[in-house]
Amino acid sequence: MTPRAWALCLLSTAFFAYSGAARAQDDDDDAPAAKAEKSAKDTDTDAAPSDDAKKPTEGAKGEAHESLVPPKPTEADEPPPVGPVERLPPSAYPEWKTRGLRGGSLWLSNNMHGMPWPYYPKTGIGVSGYVWQDISYLSLQYGLPNEFSHKQLKNQGRGLLRLTPTYSAGDYYLQGQIEVVGNEYQTSDQPFISDIDDLWIRVGQWKTWDVQVGRFEAFEVYHFGMGMDLNTVERQGAKDSAKTPDVFELGNSNSYSPNIVYRQDSIMNLAAHVYPSDSLRFELLGQLGYDPTTTLDVAGVRPAAVFDLGWLKLKAAGDYQRKFTASSQFTKASQRIAGGVGAIQFVIDPYLEFGGNIAYGNINAYSSMNTTDPNATIGDHDTAGSVTDLDYGGFANLRVVNDLLLGGGVNYDQETNQQQGVFSHLQTFGALQYTLFKQLYIKVVGAYAKAHFAPGGITPWDDTMLSGRLRLMYLY
Repeated sequence: MTPRAWALCLLSTAFFAYSGAARAQDDDDDAPAAKAEKSAKDTDTDAAPSDDAKKPTEGAKGEAHESLVPPKPTEADEPPPVGPVERLPPSAYPEWKTRGLRGGSLWLSNNMHGMPWPYYPKTGIGVSGYVWQDISYLSLQYGLPNEFSHKQLKNQGRGLLRLTPTYSAGDYYLQGQIEVVGNEYQTSDQPFISDIDDLWIRVGQWKTWDVQVGRFEAFEVYHFGMGMDLNTVERQGAKDSAKTPDVFELGNSNSYSPNIVYRQDSIMNLAAHVYPSDSLRFELLGQLGYDPTTTLDVAGVRPAAVFDLGWLKLKAAGDYQRKFTASSQFTKASQRIAGGVGAIQFVIDPYLEFGGNIAYGNINAYSSMNTTDPNATIGDHDTAGSVTDLDYGGFANLRVVNDLLLGGGVNYDQETNQQQGVFSHLQTFGALQYTLFKQLYIKVVGAYAKAHFAPGGITPWDDTMLSGRLRLMYLY
């Protein structure tokens, strides 16, 4: 073989050797990717369950089971506001300390034990209110032969729409409130038929102090419990054509006891409130206006205080009031009223709440004429209308089960006048209440009352009353 042939053989051998090495390198590079892809497929195959495995067994729970149940739509605690107007949230009803058993009479107390409400620390208009319907049965037995006893079915209802416009600037605020009322029947003592309840303006510093003027209720001290709601048959008791004793500060037009606490159509309230701590609340109330029951002008003052630890509540108030005529040319009648009231209440939440009350008042009345001295500026002393009033009572509410409450109460009023007349009024009740949807209160009340009349000079007599009442009340 020639040298040229040897050179061609060597070049051919080198070329084929290089091509084989390159193919081997490419195969080695592709092998890990293929292995990785195969490994991933094997892993997916192992991890993915079969169709039967995807179905949870009957009664089984867990992520697989929960994924088959459609999620429940979430419901907001309160509806969203419509512009500046919204339904008052739960926080608008303050509870610095435990108010009482939820749904019980202390928890539903009209003025929240002196805590200012609605608590609405933002600019807007809060909306709230209630609607209730009563159906009552009443049996009255009169002791005088010329008065006819009777039995009666009575239906009453009331609806209230509360609007509370508020301007809040940090810790300070300006607030107004109007409560528009719809009445169905009811007696005239509300006191006296009115198409509004609250109508006031208040300015102050949240949870610190405020000044309030208008039509509103004073601090509640004397508490009846789950029965004896205002303007009900058991609240009126054994009512007679004669003046029937009632609680001092809470009287109606058929009693000598004055109404100082409840709203009055023609008397304006002006109050200053101070809240030094969560447990202490003070009210200094002034009253000016005209009293249609006596046809006299009124000027009075009522300081009140509440000491509240939640489980223990101490309340007290004092009263001084003058009723007079603007001109003695037409009448010389006048009255001077002084007294006080106190209460102690206990709350063992969520099982039991109970308390006791006492009230004392003195009314000195003067007639429209002075027979001894016609030129005098004051009339003769009215010994029949000048009354000393002593009242005491108590209540207890017990939670039977979650939304079922059992309550009872007793109240005794005694009045003596300066003609040796003695009058008394015993009122008792039992109540059962169930709460539905946390806003509908279904309450049954049974009551008994006995009034004793001994005006002096004639034979005394007694009146008795039996009643039953069903109330449906919706709060919103």
